[in-house]
Amino acid sequence: MNISGSDEDSLVAAADLIGRSGATSFQIGYLDDEPPHRWYAYAQYQGARISAEEHRGPVEAAEALARRLLEGGKCTNCGGLIALSSKGAVFYPNAVMADGSRFTLKQAQASPQCRWSRQGKRWFAGCAVRQP
Repeated sequence: MNISGSDEDSLVAAADLIGRSGATSFQIGYLDDEPPHRWYAYAQYQGARISAEEHRGPVEAAEALARRLLEGGKCTNCGGLIALSSKGAVFYPNAVMADGSRFTLKQAQASPQCRWSRQGKRWFAGCAVRQP
């Protein structure tokens, strides 16, 4: 697998985020022996596996998994609902947070939104002081 430039940054950022999220393992692979391959990425947690499947390459699968982990989540810094674009955060009713808690609609409406973005090889919370 030959990955270079911004693709490498994206892959490293995804792996870093998945590690920071408390995953016990992370795997990237493909489903078909013959091209075109359908790539997947998954992160294993205690009792749960989160995956992103059916992507055209390993970088796309890892990036999709990172975005899936962030979307609908709460920022560990400010407690705000994570937004990945200027359209705002996504709220999933009845969702269970990574720590096992629930985030109600009322709580989500009362909380700030925290815009996360990827800069090079790392994802950053908008509320956090960014270190070079």
